Amino acid sequence: MNNNSNKPGEFDAVLGGEQQNENYSLVLGGIEGIKNRLNSEDDEVRSAALEDALKYGNAGIDLIIEALYDPSEEIHDRAILLLHKGGTKGKEALLYYDPWLVLTTFQDWEDYYYDRINDPRGQAYCLYNENYVNSKNKLSRFLQDPKAKDIEAIKFQAYYKDPNCKIAFKDFADTLVNARELLTSLKALLIGDCCDLINIKYRESNIKVCSIYPLLKSYPYLELLHIRGRMLEEDILKPELKILQVRNFQNNSIIPIKPLKHENLKSLIVDADGISDSNLAKICNLNLPSLEYFELWLNRSDLRNINIDSLAPMLSGDSFPKLIYLAVRKCGNMSEVAHAIVNSPIMENLKVLELTDGNIGNGSALLNSPVINRLHTLNVSGNRLSKNIIEQLSKLKCRVIADSQFGDRYYSVWE
Repeated sequence: MNNNSNKPGEFDAVLGGEQQNENYSLVLGGIEGIKNRLNSEDDEVRSAALEDALKYGNAGIDLIIEALYDPSEEIHDRAILLLHKGGTKGKEALLYYDPWLVLTTFQDWEDYYYDRINDPRGQAYCLYNENYVNSKNKLSRFLQDPKAKDIEAIKFQAYYKDPNCKIAFKDFADTLVNARELLTSLKALLIGDCCDLINIKYRESNIKVCSIYPLLKSYPYLELLHIRGRMLEEDILKPELKILQVRNFQNNSIIPIKPLKHENLKSLIVDADGISDSNLAKICNLNLPSLEYFELWLNRSDLRNINIDSLAPMLSGDSFPKLIYLAVRKCGNMSEVAHAIVNSPIMENLKVLELTDGNIGNGSALLNSPVINRLHTLNVSGNRLSKNIIEQLSKLKCRVIADSQFGDRYYSVWE
């Protein structure tokens, strides 16, 4: 058998051409060849080497992980892109480096359309008008556009002064449910009132959030859902069929109705201007096996206490087994919530914990728990913490954010 080491194998890279450095115009085989090319001063050569590294399994992914820390912005960005293709090990590396590189947010749709759709891929379509009737007309035109079937993200926001805004959520949700056979590419959805950072940050919401159950059933491939408004009066997870209970006729016992399961939802933002214990419990009892990002606002102005029992399904890890990011905001009993979280099974996988705009007391629940150091980021902004407590928190091994302790409301990433 001819074992000529200069002959390229199935995964070997061959570089050549007049513009290539003479040292790199030879046949470079195997993982050692990849390493040699990564020592080049030419970013184009190194970028191509990283692409080829994916073909060498874990050994190649290790080289791509090292490139995350490369001073070249081009090589750094290429490493991030490739690690997204690197399976479980690639994702774990990104989580360790920066969890935000993995999480699904509206920032994944960089540009927005407010009128005519041009290129729907990677874009979000925004429906907003101070007059809801005009917004409905705009929505009707949008659904008649042949390109609507390719749109991936939609933001619908109602103006708080419009007299129709109280029914706007239900109107829009019903329209989307009826359009489910058209909007087959929809991955991200925001429905709620318009959040103007200057004028509305403390104003009560006029939007009543209706049941999102039909939306989740109609869009099984949805990855991000952000709902915003009042969630006190109506049942926001009311099934389409009103089944009160199921009885076992053999022993006359009540059979628990299984919670709604959605296989693909990765990010859920419940931005409530008031939420009932019943609605919160139902949200936390959803069966969301892919959920990584959960952000919960309890209120818009005053602090609101959480019934810890409402969080139980989430804290057990049963409802959201892949949770990476958890945020709880505007909570009056934040210290009690913090204690429940750090002593729960979800800390095993959690990378980012944000407990902001609340009342976290002296922070003892966080300072006395060694599992906090497993986090990548702990955000305790807006909790009126003293300088002494902040100094103690800063000694934790994770990244600590403690902004705006005595200022205005802290704003999350989506704002």
